[in-house]
Amino acid sequence: MALVAVLTLSCSDDGAAKPCVPGTTECCVLPGSPGGGTRTCGANGIFGSCQGCGPAKPTTMRPSFHEVSAAAGVAYHEAAPIDGVMNCIIRQYCEFNLFMGAAAAGDYNQDGYPDLYVSRSAATPLLFRNEKDGTFVDVTASAGLAIQGNWSGAAWIDIDNDGDLDLMAQTVGYGRHYLFVNKGDGTFNEEALTRGVALDDGQTKLATSVAVADYDRDGWLDLHLSEWSMKGMVGFSGDPHFPDPDRVGHTRLLRNLGKANPGHFEDVTIPSGALLDPPGADGLFGRIFSFGNALADFDGDDWPDLAVTGDFGTSRFFWNNQGTFVESTLASGLGKDAYGMGSAVGDLDGDGKLDWYVASISGGPLCLQGFCGAEYGNHLYRYTANRMFEDTGPALGIYDGLWAWGSALVDIDNDGDLDVAQTNGVDYPFIPPGSVFTNDPNRLWRNDQGTFVEVAAELGFVDTQRGKGMLTFDYDRDGDLDVFVANNAAMPTLFRNDGTHGDWLRVRVLTPDGRDAVGAKVTVVQHAGDAPRLSVIGLGTHFLGQSENTAHFGLGLAATTVKTVTVHWHDTGKTKVLSDVAANQELVVKP
Repeated sequence: MALVAVLTLSCSDDGAAKPCVPGTTECCVLPGSPGGGTRTCGANGIFGSCQGCGPAKPTTMRPSFHEVSAAAGVAYHEAAPIDGVMNCIIRQYCEFNLFMGAAAAGDYNQDGYPDLYVSRSAATPLLFRNEKDGTFVDVTASAGLAIQGNWSGAAWIDIDNDGDLDLMAQTVGYGRHYLFVNKGDGTFNEEALTRGVALDDGQTKLATSVAVADYDRDGWLDLHLSEWSMKGMVGFSGDPHFPDPDRVGHTRLLRNLGKANPGHFEDVTIPSGALLDPPGADGLFGRIFSFGNALADFDGDDWPDLAVTGDFGTSRFFWNNQGTFVESTLASGLGKDAYGMGSAVGDLDGDGKLDWYVASISGGPLCLQGFCGAEYGNHLYRYTANRMFEDTGPALGIYDGLWAWGSALVDIDNDGDLDVAQTNGVDYPFIPPGSVFTNDPNRLWRNDQGTFVEVAAELGFVDTQRGKGMLTFDYDRDGDLDVFVANNAAMPTLFRNDGTHGDWLRVRVLTPDGRDAVGAKVTVVQHAGDAPRLSVIGLGTHFLGQSENTAHFGLGLAATTVKTVTVHWHDTGKTKVLSDVAANQELVVKP
């Protein structure tokens, strides 16, 4: 009889304590279980311990965020605070000191839980291994990553199709980048020089972000590296960043040699047509200030296109014509952002086509140093058809984010549509105290059937530090997406997603070799007659951030099954359809 009581008891009430009558069962608070649990009164008149009976179904979708970086074991400091003039970490690059703070999520040890890599300045980077109990542990030294430097953008990538994740890590103020090859035993070998990704040409790097994709569809993952290629200009210290006027920037496309030499790369930036800063009539290279980058198939032809945000109106877009690129920024309706920084790609309007969200500076209620004008602020470039976009950011109400940086498209409440998260903050010495940009808070726009409402403060998504990199991942494996923000010269914020949410389905897609099928398209039809919803594996590369590769679908309330899940591998053209898939699980799909 006691078993029947446990199975049938509703725990949706307030869980208030009741008199202990031997043999009766009541609801109780069970840490870690949003639905609580039950406890039974014994013959001695004393309640037993609280036992889980499975979470009760929520009746509303009401997420809330709690900052748990210290409790989760990831409370590090990105760098010593600087003032931009007198206390620079990298003296001749004072301005760029204020741009740094990157993070990348990936399951490097293949235990089913995402781990976390973070960059630091004037220190070693950090690798936090997920302990599968809601906490992380620092394994940087034992993993072989304890190399002093000024670290910037990074991404996990399986370079050799052996099924485990390697790590590409960029630097600032140094003459090369790093590639840590996973040995499969929890340790890494550094092999950037021999594998062709160090870019060791003797020139200083000001790297920003890393994008990963199989752009030429040969079955091997390639790299796109962005750099804020400031040259011939003077930084806050009074020293020129790059005195050489004909210096080529280091925003580069690196092709994996594949079967010919697995996990080794060649620079194909120029022959592929992906050069962002071609020389002008005077023979000198133009100024390109790249921040975020993405390789994503916008026009649906299975060839990943190249989208790069850029400062000072230098965002660029290239269509992929079967392995070569054609620049088409203005011709495709793009490039309207004045200070393109954050970058996020996803189907924000639910029409089955990918859109591009670009975060940029807006003037807010006050203008500062000329930061005003019709083209300032965030832009959502909605893909329409025939290789054209329309700018819908101002109309949707997600335009004004002040000094925006890292951004992500994420379903915060599992209601089935994507919301917009953005981190902000800057501390330039010319910004007066008390300006609109002082203590600039995060933004979180909730998507309510195409209408966006800013709810960051309401849901506890609050941080007023100098946020830079941002990523999303379900680090505690409870079925909702959490958010990590790397703050410049400060502590990070790990926002654990709590509260009540809809049901969910996560889909991990693999290649025949067992690596993540970056570029694979996952479409879900929840009920017969529904429009399909699209997610693409590996599109979580943002400005200074890389999210999990797993596709995450919110299903709303009371979901039990999904009608169809369709997976399309873009490199081979193979498609697989699964029917009547159970909700609230992570599905692993192979060809």
